[in-house]
Amino acid sequence: MAGFLGADTEALRALGRAVGGGAERLEQLTAQLDGIVGGARWQGPDADAFRADWAGHVRTGLHARIGALRGEAAELAGQAEEQDGASGGPGGPGVPGGAGAAPPPGLAGGLSEGPLPGAEGGIRLMAAHAPLGAADASAAVGESPLAFPETGMELAPPETAHRIEVDADHALAPDGADEPFGLDEDGTPITLEPDTRYDVGEHGTYYTDDEGRIEYVEAEGGGETMNPNLRETLPDATYHVNEQAYYRTDELGRTEHLYVPDVVVDREMARSQAIQSTIAERWDMSGDGTSEPVEFNAGHVLARQLGGIREEINYTRQWDEVNQARSGQDTIYTYESLMADGISDEDRSYSYETRIDWGEEQPAGVGPEHDSEPWEYVPSGYDVRLHEDGEQIVEDHLPNYPEGATFPR
Repeated sequence: MAGFLGADTEALRALGRAVGGGAERLEQLTAQLDGIVGGARWQGPDADAFRADWAGHVRTGLHARIGALRGEAAELAGQAEEQDGASGGPGGPGVPGGAGAAPPPGLAGGLSEGPLPGAEGGIRLMAAHAPLGAADASAAVGESPLAFPETGMELAPPETAHRIEVDADHALAPDGADEPFGLDEDGTPITLEPDTRYDVGEHGTYYTDDEGRIEYVEAEGGGETMNPNLRETLPDATYHVNEQAYYRTDELGRTEHLYVPDVVVDREMARSQAIQSTIAERWDMSGDGTSEPVEFNAGHVLARQLGGIREEINYTRQWDEVNQARSGQDTIYTYESLMADGISDEDRSYSYETRIDWGEEQPAGVGPEHDSEPWEYVPSGYDVRLHEDGEQIVEDHLPNYPEGATFPR
């Protein structure tokens, strides 16, 4: 007997509808859980850690799965259309049963648990009628949402054994609102009590590791009064800013990683023209026997219109060819505008991630031996990842100066 090639298109459509329905149910469950997590009457460090993990890891992963399921549903519908076209329409040659044929066992009335007919190795489908519990949803997410986990970024504060409140009279209290916490007068990180959470009022919340080094900071920024702790940054630390954006610094305190699990549009964020004027610079860079002026703007790591703050942690020296709009060329501006328009005009959701590459090539007088500020360095490039409604739509590398160019010596 000749083997059957092709597919029962009505069964494919039924499967597509079931998968799409699963995406809808998972989205509804995610929204319900989000409301429960946000509205629970639970305070304290454990509550903060749980909510941070939910917002930065679990919820983002669930949205990614929802997008993937919808993509699979669309793929199944497309396959059914192609099969109909190839076989002369529903009920054409090679399609058992044709239009109106009963779906194969397990698809009538929705998906059922158990192996698909003829599927060796026990390929299973989740029952469409079975509710998905929170534990199942968390287990389904599994992997980290970060594209660049090697930076050491954490999406939740560490558990600590101790807690200290630093009020205005405490010995560790900053001398004033303009002075950062955790740094001495020379800008060197101080050693604190290990495994401890420090609550420092408007300066933020700080978590130390088992050696007393600050490794995680929760802080507010971008307001009328700038936060000094986001102006002078600690090395090798994760900053969670405004409960929205995560920044990771490297061993020199330079921002090397940004992750925003749920991008928002906020066109009211303040700007600091003084800081931007200080950071912006121009050099005559050489390459291939020629020299040309290269403009570097004070580029926001996260755009101001997307909630980006005006403190120095959120700036790098960006080549204007990367920072500004350029016809026919993808730039940081291109991706920022895509997100802003998608959120405002189409009610889409985005997660945004950037890895900042710090190369060896630096301007004269810039380097650790010169005690340079983090913003004085020039990145060699930016690796950008962008997800729209849970599906990755951008994977790009943007060089931060012309290929082969060097700074004057």
